[in-house]
Amino acid sequence: MARAVELMGRPASVRKARGFTTDVLADDGIEASVIEVAVLLVSELVTNAIVHARGTICLTVHTDANWVRIDVEDQGRGRPVMRPATEDQLEGRGLQVVDKLATDWGTQRRATHNVVWFEIAR
Repeated sequence: MARAVELMGRPASVRKARGFTTDVLADDGIEASVIEVAVLLVSELVTNAIVHARGTICLTVHTDANWVRIDVEDQGRGRPVMRPATEDQLEGRGLQVVDKLATDWGTQRRATHNVVWFEIAR
């Protein structure tokens, strides 16, 4: 199953993305602990898309018997890169959080947009 939503590139969209993700995963019977991790990672990726890209964001939630996969697409020009963070740094840790909590993740550059995706084992 896959469901998608288009979001505006503004802070209120983070809340909408979390709610959409929760609803889709709950409807598919995903365990609460997996939903909690997925919602946190969606928050990080949608926030990154708002900060670093312009235009709309497409959030797609895929589920099957073994995996939850979430894609966040934006119209950013540069490829997302995980940067080292210092202890006193207040931002810039989104991809580090994804790296620690997702089963797998990656980025793709397409003709007009970036996709950052992650997977979590069910």
